[in-house]
Amino acid sequence: MNYRHSLTYLPYFLVPLLLLAALNYWNGLRTVETTVSAQAQNQLNALAGEVDARLRNEQIDLTRAALSSSLKDLLVARSSAAPVDLSTANSQTVPGDLFLNLTSVLKGRAHCSRLALFDDKRVLVFQIERQQNAQGADSFVLNSAKSSPFPSINSDKQTSLSNSTLHYSIPVSVSGPTPRAGTLVADVNLSEVISDAASVLGNQEAQSHPSTFVTAVDPSAKIIYLPQHEREGQLVSSALPEFLPIAEALTRNTAGLNHFRGADGQDFVTAYSPLSAWNIGIAVGHDSSNAVASAHRWGILGVALALLGGIGATVLFSSQFQRKSAGITRVEEGLTAIAKGQLDRRIELRSSDDARAIADNINLMTERLRTQIAREEETRQFQSFVRISTMLTHDLKNAIEALSLIVGNMERHFDNEQFRADALRSLTSATDKLRAIVMRLTKPLTSLSGEHQRPKSIDLIPIIKRVEALTAEPVREKYQIQMNLPSHLFIYADPERIEKVIENLILNALEAMADKNGTLTIEAGLTTRGAATFSIKDTGAGMTQDFIDNQLFRPFATTKKRGVGLGLYTCREVVEASAGTIEVESAEGIGTTFRVVLPSASHDSRN
Repeated sequence: MNYRHSLTYLPYFLVPLLLLAALNYWNGLRTVETTVSAQAQNQLNALAGEVDARLRNEQIDLTRAALSSSLKDLLVARSSAAPVDLSTANSQTVPGDLFLNLTSVLKGRAHCSRLALFDDKRVLVFQIERQQNAQGADSFVLNSAKSSPFPSINSDKQTSLSNSTLHYSIPVSVSGPTPRAGTLVADVNLSEVISDAASVLGNQEAQSHPSTFVTAVDPSAKIIYLPQHEREGQLVSSALPEFLPIAEALTRNTAGLNHFRGADGQDFVTAYSPLSAWNIGIAVGHDSSNAVASAHRWGILGVALALLGGIGATVLFSSQFQRKSAGITRVEEGLTAIAKGQLDRRIELRSSDDARAIADNINLMTERLRTQIAREEETRQFQSFVRISTMLTHDLKNAIEALSLIVGNMERHFDNEQFRADALRSLTSATDKLRAIVMRLTKPLTSLSGEHQRPKSIDLIPIIKRVEALTAEPVREKYQIQMNLPSHLFIYADPERIEKVIENLILNALEAMADKNGTLTIEAGLTTRGAATFSIKDTGAGMTQDFIDNQLFRPFATTKKRGVGLGLYTCREVVEASAGTIEVESAEGIGTTFRVVLPSASHDSRN
């Protein structure tokens, strides 16, 4: 294989594949970014909606409790009494139906941890706390002395945030001649709300699985919720500094998408959004490291496959190109050899080779050139024969003149016995010379010179019968003669020349069977296409295919000991001049068949 050509074609295959691989690589990374970002945004939207719904439902439950008649009656009854002693209060201090109503709020989904009622003078009437016993079950304690103090409250409905605790303040109004007012206050643990909402949304592993990140911050960039609860209540700048850009965006009430790298090197694609109604910001992040690493692996694999594909395609194309160009190379070599005179050179290619048509045309052209050159050689040989015949004519003239002298002197010296002896010897010598000259000449020579009649419509059958009677009938006792002829067969031809052709072919057939008794078969008729045809077949010695291909129809080529080699040459010229063809089939030891096809003529067109 020519590696220089392979390197030439390599860029044409490699560059497009590498571009496609690079585009696929980039698209894979972009798809990962888009997919992870969409997952983070969808999780954020779901989590924010769930948290907001829980907090609003809790607010509605508290409002419904604040509007209950039992709470108002208790507030009216306590307004003129002394403050409740928290150390001695019990469940009988609060009516049973009111206690059940308020504890149902503490059991709500928003994780309300404490309820307290204040009168119009902002004096505590009672408080109820939700606690867990040793078995993890919820219990409710009324007027616990260990209660932590409430923040400052006012009579307006509001919410306030302290670390991870959200404080609800619900005004309680009492109608009547002497209106009284109070405030129902509730504490909600936002860390528990967000953790529980994240679990409901399918983020059960949010606190332990490193691929998911959920957090919430307050307006001062303090952590409200983090799976690592020990960091809750700390500033983001100290507890999670890599998250600070997103936390600062949340403190500005800005939503969006951003990346931050965790302590373990994880790249979190994080969607974040503020919940303005509750003064908090929530962020949900997904670790894109594994997905990006997978995209990198596939991208690198794609590049590697592009390299292999480009190299493989180049090698395959180069091999195919060289295989096909090998045919062109052989054509070039053949043309070079033909140009140097090797006209017998043939260009042989496989049928599947693209250059096969070119090679076949060159072979056909070369064959025609060889035929033309052979014809020219035949012409030159015939011209040489004419020159020889001129010399023989000169010798013949000399011989005739010598005979004329002998005849002229014979009248005067005939009585001289010596003269008669010398004249006899001279006549014998002249006769031998004339016989030799005549033997060197053949009748086809005379048929090639002189004028001939124009072709006309003639009946071929009488001509065949006449020639057969003159040539074959005298030797019928020596050969078997079979004739299969129709009653008429009309052709366009010169009758004299066609008669010479038939005579020559019959004589050749008889001479071919001179050494053995054989069978001469003469047939005539029409071909399937309507052309006239006749054939002359013998059972003689036959000829080799090489002699038929290279010598049979050439002038001066003969297998006869005393032949000149012009008979079949003359026959072919006469037949082709009549717009016909002559074919031969022969096998050594079996015999030879000459078949002549001529243009047919209808019976009505004959002259």
